[in-house]
Amino acid sequence: MGSISLTINGHSIEVEAGTTVLQAAREAGITIPTICDHKDLNPYGACRMCIVEIEGVRGFPTSCTTPVTPGMQVTTESERLTTLRNRTLELMFSGHPNSCLVCPHREACEQYRPKVTKAARSTRCGFCANRDECDLRAMALKAGSQELSLPTLYSAYKLERDDPFMDRDYNLCVLCGKCWRICEKIHGQPAISIINRGKWARIGTAFAKSHVYSGCTFCGACIDICPTGTLTDRFARWQGKPEMEIPSTCILCPEGCSVVAQSKAGQLLANTMTGFNQEASLCTLGRFGYAQIVSSNQRLTRALVREEEDQIPMEWEGALQAAEGLRDYRGATALVISATTSREDRFLYARLADHLQGSLLILPSTAASDDPQLQALAGLVKRGEIRALITNGNLLNAELLQTVAFSLVIDALPSSAANLATVVLPAAILSETGGTFRTAAGLVKQMAVSSQAPGDARPEWRILCDLGRALGATGFDFNSLEAITPLIADDATPATFAGQPRHDVRQLPDRFRGHLLADIVPTLAAFGLPASPVAATAAILGEGFAILEKREIAPNMHFFKIKAEQVAKFSQPGQFVILMANETSERSPFTLVDWDGTAGWISLVIEEVGRSSRELAVLKAGDRIAHVSGPLGMPFPIERKGTVLLGGGCYGVGAIFPLARALRLAGNRVICAIEASSAYLLYMEEELDAVCDQLIIATKDGSKGQHGGIQEVVVQVAQQETIDQFIAIGCTFMMRMVCEASRPLGIPTYVALNPIMVDGTGMCGACRVSIADKTRFACVDGPIFDGHSVDWDELASRRSAYSRQEVQALPQTVDLKGFVLPLAASHGEGCGCGRK
Repeated sequence: MGSISLTINGHSIEVEAGTTVLQAAREAGITIPTICDHKDLNPYGACRMCIVEIEGVRGFPTSCTTPVTPGMQVTTESERLTTLRNRTLELMFSGHPNSCLVCPHREACEQYRPKVTKAARSTRCGFCANRDECDLRAMALKAGSQELSLPTLYSAYKLERDDPFMDRDYNLCVLCGKCWRICEKIHGQPAISIINRGKWARIGTAFAKSHVYSGCTFCGACIDICPTGTLTDRFARWQGKPEMEIPSTCILCPEGCSVVAQSKAGQLLANTMTGFNQEASLCTLGRFGYAQIVSSNQRLTRALVREEEDQIPMEWEGALQAAEGLRDYRGATALVISATTSREDRFLYARLADHLQGSLLILPSTAASDDPQLQALAGLVKRGEIRALITNGNLLNAELLQTVAFSLVIDALPSSAANLATVVLPAAILSETGGTFRTAAGLVKQMAVSSQAPGDARPEWRILCDLGRALGATGFDFNSLEAITPLIADDATPATFAGQPRHDVRQLPDRFRGHLLADIVPTLAAFGLPASPVAATAAILGEGFAILEKREIAPNMHFFKIKAEQVAKFSQPGQFVILMANETSERSPFTLVDWDGTAGWISLVIEEVGRSSRELAVLKAGDRIAHVSGPLGMPFPIERKGTVLLGGGCYGVGAIFPLARALRLAGNRVICAIEASSAYLLYMEEELDAVCDQLIIATKDGSKGQHGGIQEVVVQVAQQETIDQFIAIGCTFMMRMVCEASRPLGIPTYVALNPIMVDGTGMCGACRVSIADKTRFACVDGPIFDGHSVDWDELASRRSAYSRQEVQALPQTVDLKGFVLPLAASHGEGCGCGRK
């Protein structure tokens, strides 16, 4: 095509004909901001952030859609361009939550709260799982807060999390179009597109149907290309930015797709595509299920040795000694392994079979109990020719294992096979072990170690080397996989997988080493994958505590009115209750907002920021809560002090209500100050105004009341009058900051602490806090303490002690009732997917 010479910012550049101005600038190392452009997508020109000035051209063309011409003179930076880009950015942010970007406390907040809060909808950067990787945020911070002066028009779309693997918060969407454009590129017909018009334009499916029925293959490309936190992987959402990305291979089926394994702190977060094209696309299982299998809380982590009817946890040395019992069955042993093993593991299994003079069966990844090889093996066991079995999965039925004299299971997950085994050795799997894998196409691909195995689990090649040496075999003295690989002269190509797993969610493998995948990743049942029967739990009508009223009063803030006669009868200001949504829920504390001892009800404001609060948030009026314990904690002393300032933020806005009412009735002048990130997050303004003498509102973006938070309010009020008592309730960061503001002013300050709490009676000790260098328990000594005596660093450390476990505890399941995709679903009948 030839080359073209042009000038960008005074520098002469030569590029290929057909190159766009944006591409030419990038080749020259010149940065032009953009949101909607991507190297794997056709130019779109929607965001208009990449505008430039071109001599002789009217206006400000978008560089991503403008091809270079000979002699073109381009300017990418000028005062006019900066102004126009900032105005565009401001308009973009008027429909995108941005309060954190203009908050005067942003840097301190992110210092003390480096991890984002596990909220439902992301109403600010501190609630956004994509904060550390958001392109929009980076541009806004570079532009400066003075460029974001338009009010935020929050759309209040509900968080969509009713599909198997994705959370979708379209309140964060800026309509860059990357998601539907990449879907169209990879699959030909996009499962999503822009729907509605004007202000209500958004991304969605045809007729607002579930993604399961939209033609979506759940390849994850839309999530991986999204520049904001609109589309997120439900499992990886709160894990943070990956620390390592390494090329690897998925071995869940013979396709052996190439992947990029993303991990952090030794945990696999996700497998992503090696490129945004059809050839690199992944199936649902490889993209979303892989990490959940590895991270399953069902993993085997200890070696087990059978002693009569019991299996006893054992150290490796003891378990290997027990496995030496295989010596007695030389010539009468069979090894049954899954095809989902590396070539190196197969090589060692074969070598072990040779030493034991036994046979080796390699079963397809989808093999079930009716596999011909297993039926033939059953005949040998029945005739007594096979008396010992070795397997690396749930591949053998109970009858076989109960018939043989000795069985060794090398596996990662519990199963009926493991339950009946003589010896169980926990194995590392998938991303926890390396090696090579031969695909159905005959290609040998490398597997990378990208995560750590739990507990005592070890890679199979290491287990087999240890086992071989314990049995006195030669040829097992390997210290690395790299020493094994060159010895593999030939290995069979796995049977071609029947179906197209990359593009057809109806043809996913249903098993991994004999384990039903829908048992490990329950949402796979949405695609018709079978799961083991689960014992139904009958609902007990009439038990529990009835929800009289339930509504969302602000994004993520849920008001509850609950029938609880005994709690209401004895409740006092400053106390809390512990709730359990159901019998298996965590016990979580929530501050009382109001109560009526005569009518027998209590009210609460619950902020959805984790598993327990989510379980409560999805309930509705008429439902019942399993347990309500309380009232708990020490009531706050209601005394006549003079002027009392109450500060509330987040859930604390509701929590200060009973204190304000009681303190005013005691003859105090009560000033209530409430804060929110933005005006649309405020609530209970009228209720608080009715029980106090003055209501002050502060917002972090200045959209209502004064610009700032409670710390600015306390300084302002102190300049006007004497504050005799100050009580603050809200997030730990807010309470810490207000204490720093009130300390030099000499204002007696009290805060309601919210550490980890279990029983609420002081027995567990989980809620320990240090107050004036003395240990106190928030549940029985508090929850309200002298704020100037709190060891805030210790409190923050204790609150984050189980942050990883809290993320892992977040539910991945959705209600699959009426949700299973028919295996023979028809198309072309108005479903919108465009397939036949």
